[in-house]
Amino acid sequence: MHLTNNQTEIQQVVEQLFVAPIEQPEILPTVLPLIIGAVAIELYFGKHPEENLGWNSSVGNAIIWTATGFSLLVTSTLTGQERQAVYGLILMGGIVGYMNFYHRWPPSVAYLISSSGIVYSLAYSLVVVIKTDLIIDQTVLEAVLVFVVAINMLFKLMKGFETPSKESQVFTELK
Repeated sequence: MHLTNNQTEIQQVVEQLFVAPIEQPEILPTVLPLIIGAVAIELYFGKHPEENLGWNSSVGNAIIWTATGFSLLVTSTLTGQERQAVYGLILMGGIVGYMNFYHRWPPSVAYLISSSGIVYSLAYSLVVVIKTDLIIDQTVLEAVLVFVVAINMLFKLMKGFETPSKESQVFTELK
């Protein structure tokens, strides 16, 4: 398969998003909580498939965006474009958190937007883009989209391999 220059550039940025913590360990204090949180939550929902994201978790997940944004503000030297992206993340966290807190939209919308896969992968992507000095352009935005989709597919796969808990098996039998 022949890749265009743009596809090759997107692929390179996606790869950089995956390997950034290995190649630049100084970003670990910022991204490690996001990685651990995302994996733990996804494994939890794989272990307990009868449980779903609720309003309280949706509010908490939205706060991740705000907290990550503030962390970037105080720990990074930001360019104008990076500062706008960070303010956008903080604003998005605030708006989504507000909408979730007051149940201002349907649960299906809240639970999708505030799902751990979406929240953590977007926050992680922004941290890597800023901490590794990637220039925010169309290629990087497309690569982040590919990365977020890939991570969420990986999480679905992980959940599929997780053995359900005994409690969830009993719950399923009672249905």
